[in-house]
Amino acid sequence: MSSIGAVSISGMMAAAAQFQASAMRIANASDGGDMAAELANIVTSETSFAANTKALKAQTDMVGQLLDIMA
Repeated sequence: MSSIGAVSISGMMAAAAQFQASAMRIANASDGGDMAAELANIVTSETSFAANTKALKAQTDMVGQLLDIMA
């Protein structure tokens, strides 16, 4: 896998972990906590995951086009 793909997958895993951690803090919050910050973290992690997905797709498309050219 190329470094672009590896970085994208790593970013997707980090975003998923951030999402899960924020969701758990929201679910387990008994005192209300800082819900605004946790919701902002969830939105940020969703955006990060989507951006990394697009980067991975772009890399896959470029490899596909290169293979088409070479065929």
